[in-house]
Amino acid sequence: MPRQILRGERGTTVIATAVAFAAILMLLSAVFQAVLWYNARSAALAAAQEGVRAARGLGASPAQGQAAACRYARTVGRGLLRSPACAATANASTVTVTVRGAAPSLIALFDVRVSEQARGAVERFTTPVNP
Repeated sequence: MPRQILRGERGTTVIATAVAFAAILMLLSAVFQAVLWYNARSAALAAAQEGVRAARGLGASPAQGQAAACRYARTVGRGLLRSPACAATANASTVTVTVRGAAPSLIALFDVRVSEQARGAVERFTTPVNP
């Protein structure tokens, strides 16, 4: 009798292992995709901060910050940030640089967009007021 019961359950371990392996593989893919997204986001933020550093100097323009951000994203962020696009705006007191791009994707046709922004005060020299 026990042998007949065991014969009916042949192959269940293989099926359970295959299902567990598929679930683990999907979980690992999700973790790897999250790591790629985080690295792309970090690269975009670093590029935006580099653009702010370039644009906030005395006599600098937002165009210089935009160019510095894109140059940084293309060189340092290579492999981490795909198709970087940069924009910079400024007013009398602050400069803002935005870097957009995409993280590498493990899944075909799955686009993971990244956008980071950095803001800083524009440098200006003033003279002290004598009382």
